[in-house]
Amino acid sequence: MALIHPPRPRLTLNVGITGHRANAIGDAIVGELGERLDGVLGALIGAVHNLQETQPEPFSKERPHFRFHTALATGADQIAARSARRLDYEVRAILPFSEAEYTQDFALGEEHLEFKRQVAAADEVFCLPGKREREDDAYVLVGKAIIAAADILVAVWDGEEGRGRGGTAHVVELALLGGVPVIHVRVDRAANRIADVRLLVGGELLDPVVDPLDGPQDYCRLVRSTLAPHTELEREQAAQYFAEVERRTNWRIEYPVMLALLGIKRLPARPWHQGRVVDGHEAGSGKSGDLDTRTLDEAYDWANFLAIRYAQLFRSGHVTNYALAAFAVIVALTGLIVPAIKIWLVMVELGVIAMLYFNTHIGGRGEWHRKWLQYRHLAESLRPLAYLKRTGLAGPPFRADFFERSARSLESADWTRWYATAIWREMAAPVGTCTDDTIRDLARDVMEEQVRPQAAYHRTNAHRMHELDHRLHELGNFLVGAVIAACSLYIVIYFFLHGWVKPLTAPFIFVTAGFPALSAAAFGLRGHGEHLLAASRSDSTVVSLEANGARLAEITELDELTVELRKTATIMLADLNEWSLTYRERSLQVPG
Repeated sequence: MALIHPPRPRLTLNVGITGHRANAIGDAIVGELGERLDGVLGALIGAVHNLQETQPEPFSKERPHFRFHTALATGADQIAARSARRLDYEVRAILPFSEAEYTQDFALGEEHLEFKRQVAAADEVFCLPGKREREDDAYVLVGKAIIAAADILVAVWDGEEGRGRGGTAHVVELALLGGVPVIHVRVDRAANRIADVRLLVGGELLDPVVDPLDGPQDYCRLVRSTLAPHTELEREQAAQYFAEVERRTNWRIEYPVMLALLGIKRLPARPWHQGRVVDGHEAGSGKSGDLDTRTLDEAYDWANFLAIRYAQLFRSGHVTNYALAAFAVIVALTGLIVPAIKIWLVMVELGVIAMLYFNTHIGGRGEWHRKWLQYRHLAESLRPLAYLKRTGLAGPPFRADFFERSARSLESADWTRWYATAIWREMAAPVGTCTDDTIRDLARDVMEEQVRPQAAYHRTNAHRMHELDHRLHELGNFLVGAVIAACSLYIVIYFFLHGWVKPLTAPFIFVTAGFPALSAAAFGLRGHGEHLLAASRSDSTVVSLEANGARLAEITELDELTVELRKTATIMLADLNEWSLTYRERSLQVPG
C-alpha cells in the first residue's frame, strides 16, 4: 500500500561489541561479565523504549528494532552475543574471513564447537574478504565493520594501551575518532573483577572524555542524543515534512513556461501534472545487489518528489514576482498613451502590486524556499546510501556532523542529517560472503547507476544553465538595444521632423521607461538564478565524477572501494552544499 505521507523511520538501535578474548579475561569473572553485559544491553533497550514513549513524533509506530553486531571471537564477543540473544536483539555476526577460514582461529574441541553454535544461532552472517596472509589487516577490517554498523560500541577493555592493530584498544580508538560513543566495561586484571561501566564520548585513547553512566537517566540521555533530533526546530521541521502529502497537480507553471519561451526546455503536454511518488522505483525490485533497499527507496522517492514540487513553486514564484514588477511599470506608463483610462490603470497597477505582495506572502508562509533546499538536500543525501551500506565498512555519512554538534549544528538542515542517519540505521545490513566478485560488482553498479547518470545529468544541467543565462542576457540586450534605437529615432525626428515629436512623446516615454523595466526583470532573474555559477559547479562535478569513475574501475580491495565510494558521495554532496549556500539567503522577496 502506498504511503500517504513521507515515511517516519523505525526507531532502531545498532550496538557493536569489541573486547578481550577468553584468555585475557579469565574464567573467574566470566559470570560477572555476563551479568554486566545483561545490565548494559537491557538498560539500552529500556532507554530506547523510553525515547519512543517520550518522543514518539519523529518515529514510526512499529516496535523498536535492536541489532547486535559481533565478530564472535572467544571471550567478550561470545559472552555479549549470548546476552543479546537473551534480550531479543537481532544478532549479526561479522567475520573477518569466510566462515571456514575463520574457524581456524578456534581450538579444536569445545572452543571450536561453541563458535559453530554461535554462528548457527546468529540471525545474519556477513563474511569480510580477509586474507590469512594479511591477518592483521583482516582483524582491522572487522573492527572497522563493527564500528560502521554500530550506533553505540560496547568495549570490554582493561583501559590499557593496545598490543597490536585490530585489537580491542585499537577498535576503541577508531570508534572515538569516528564519533561513536563507547560504553566501557572496564576489566580490572589486578583485582580479577569488572571495575565499573562508564561512557567514553571523545578524546584520546588513554585520556578519553568520560561521561557518567550510573543509572537509567544516563542511558536515556545517551540514547536520546544518539537517536533523536536534538533541537525543537529540528523536531518542528521534521514534523512538517512528515505531514506532507502527495499532490500531483501544481498550477505554478511560470518557471517551465519561461524555459519553454526561451527555448531551453520543451513544455510538457501537461506542465501542471507531477508523477506519482513511487514512479522513481516503480519498476525496481527494492534491491541494490543483494541488499534490501525498500526502506531507502520509499524515503528517497518522497524527498525527491517533494523537492521537485517545491523547486517549481519557488522558482515560479520568483518568475512571477519579477514579471509582476515589470508589468506594474508597463501599466503605469500606459496611462501616458491612453490618459482617458488613467483611473482604471491606477487600479490595475494597485491590483498588480497587491498580487506581487500576495505571491511573496504565500511563498513565505508556505516556506517554499526552505522546503526546496531541505528536501533536495535530503534526497541527495539519501541517494548514495545503498552503495555505502553494501560495503559493510562505511558508517552513516553524517555521523560525525550529528554527534560533534559543530558550528553547523544551528543550521536548519540538521533534521535532514538526522533523518538520513535514521534511515541508514533502519536499513538492512549486508549479509553473505564478500568476495572479489562482490567488490567488482559493487564498483560496477556504482559506476552504472550513480557516477555515469550523475555525470550525464550535470553535463545537461551545465549546458542548460549556460543557455538560460545566455538567453536572458540576450533578452536584456535586445530591450536595451530597443531603447537606444528609440532614443536615436527620437533625436532624428526632433531635429528633422520636429512637428512629429509631440504626438510621439508618450509612446517614446513608454518604450524608454518600460523596456528598461523589462530588462531589469531579465537581469534580476539572471542574478537570482546564478546560472553561470550553477553551470560552473556542474562542469566541475563532471570532471570529479569522471576521475572517480576511473578510479572505481581499477579497485580490487574492499577498504579501498569504501574510501572511494565515500569520495563519490562527497563529490555529489559538495555540489549540493555549495548550491545550498548559494541559495540560502535568496528567499522569495518583492523586487526592490
